[in-house]
Amino acid sequence: LSIAEKARVDLPYMSQLCGKTEEEIITDLKGVIFLNVGAADRQENTYVTADEYLSGNVREKLKLAKAAKEALGNNSLDENIAALEVVQPADLTAAEISVRIGATWISPEIYQQFIFELLETNYNAKRFIQVLYHKNTGEWNIIGKGYDGTNIKSHTAYGTKRINAYQIFENTLNLRDVRIFDYIQDTNGSRKPVLNKKETAIAQDKQELLKSKFLEWIWKDIDRRERVCRIYNETFNSIRPREYDGSHIVFSGMNPEITLRKHQIDAIAHIIYGGNALLAHEVGAGKTYEMVAA
Repeated sequence: LSIAEKARVDLPYMSQLCGKTEEEIITDLKGVIFLNVGAADRQENTYVTADEYLSGNVREKLKLAKAAKEALGNNSLDENIAALEVVQPADLTAAEISVRIGATWISPEIYQQFIFELLETNYNAKRFIQVLYHKNTGEWNIIGKGYDGTNIKSHTAYGTKRINAYQIFENTLNLRDVRIFDYIQDTNGSRKPVLNKKETAIAQDKQELLKSKFLEWIWKDIDRRERVCRIYNETFNSIRPREYDGSHIVFSGMNPEITLRKHQIDAIAHIIYGGNALLAHEVGAGKTYEMVAA
């Protein structure tokens, strides 16, 4: 009744209806309603239904529940933690994760470690070369690209005389094809860029080599593989879709000749409680009745 009439768990209203205290109702409805845990140092003390609480970013909710338990210093949130642990998405393995150079969920430190190990960058050069990602512009930048000037791997094995491996790697991080230009003067005396097809082809071969070496390297070390998998799962594999159940809704005043089907009632619950909804049923499945009833 509280969900049907108030669209939320209204404990005072429920207490008034059934003559029980709020504490008794909370105890009776364990597993049906949950304390909606906010930040570790701030509890709103509002309760929501299980379908709402055990959906969305359940990894983040589990972290908040554990942090809140530690801050409170008691076992009042054990039920939340146990229920959230059950609905955690299964972790994807390295074989199921696609990685490419330039993916922004991979930290700059990992990219930097790769290029240093691949090129065997010397100690002095490492002090000046750094891989950076600028969130505001979405661009990658490698500082000190020219400091490793005597490294044959940078200029021959994975780079060319015209563009070193660090510069190629920076272009690859920014998802740009490497291009080499020569400059000539036009009739007006202005410098005009002309694509050097031969040097560009050589540089792009080195770019493809860097990409393949990165795919070999990223999963080779066990600790790094686990770290990358953990970052990916926490970033992209944390959402559990909410399942809506409208069986409690009372459609008072509805034409008695109309009987809504189960999928229509659940869709109405989605509209009312979800905040947004797309009705993508086939023609004739009853979208109009859903909208009117909602």
